[in-house]
Amino acid sequence: MVNPEEFDSQDIPSAERSADMYVDAVNAVIGLAGMAAPLLVPGGKAAAVAGAVVKAAPVIQGVANQLPKIAPVVAPAAKNVVGAAAEKAPDAVAAGFGKVAAAAKGAAEAAGGVAAGARNAVQGAIDVRAQEKARKLARKTLLDGAGIRMSSTSFMENWDVQSKLQEGSTGEGYLNYCGCYVIITCDGAVHKDDYSKYREIYVGKSTNMGASIHDDFVGKGNADVYADVKYKQHVYVLLYPCSEDKLDQLEESLITALDADASYNHGFSS
Repeated sequence: MVNPEEFDSQDIPSAERSADMYVDAVNAVIGLAGMAAPLLVPGGKAAAVAGAVVKAAPVIQGVANQLPKIAPVVAPAAKNVVGAAAEKAPDAVAAGFGKVAAAAKGAAEAAGGVAAGARNAVQGAIDVRAQEKARKLARKTLLDGAGIRMSSTSFMENWDVQSKLQEGSTGEGYLNYCGCYVIITCDGAVHKDDYSKYREIYVGKSTNMGASIHDDFVGKGNADVYADVKYKQHVYVLLYPCSEDKLDQLEESLITALDADASYNHGFSS
């Protein structure tokens, strides 16, 4: 597992992030937010998914390294072979390199010969597939593992109730603890606790998460989030508590793992 203290996204744009970078970011979040012990129970669904993320990168990288050696392809038929290899090889990862070799060999034979001209194209196609698999696993692992998840409507209702219980105070006692939070906007209501299919995303950090989330929802924080809440989009918030000294690292790791800098954290710089 990556040492959270050493993880650094190095400001690499989401389009250029490798599968390894997503894995490192996920592991950093799990360590910084203390998710591993309370949430990733051995044998549980979350643990299985997290384990898949941890193991995916070196295996997929092995495929990417070995495929051009196993099956160099004919340059004139590069487009067809790239498609075939990209489709077959990642799906064979779980079964081991024997089947990967067979998949690659079949793709090459379908092209009718061998040549070195298309090796880079095949490598690129495999890398893209590996990146996309890692991205999806990162989303599911971290969003499934959040200890507190709720809609913006539920949050505002809870805020109001807390305000009344505190005898007319502003409600700042609700979720008043340190950590990072993730706000997602979806095309529809979330079903079966699957929060990974979001349209937009924002990662925030605060020593008082409840107050900061409230600010975002009422127009005193992130303007994009406020617009989505105002126009009654399907908005949800997920919490990742941590100690104050880990706030910056956790924020950066979440932004990297969830590609938030390509959405409402645009312009983010560590």
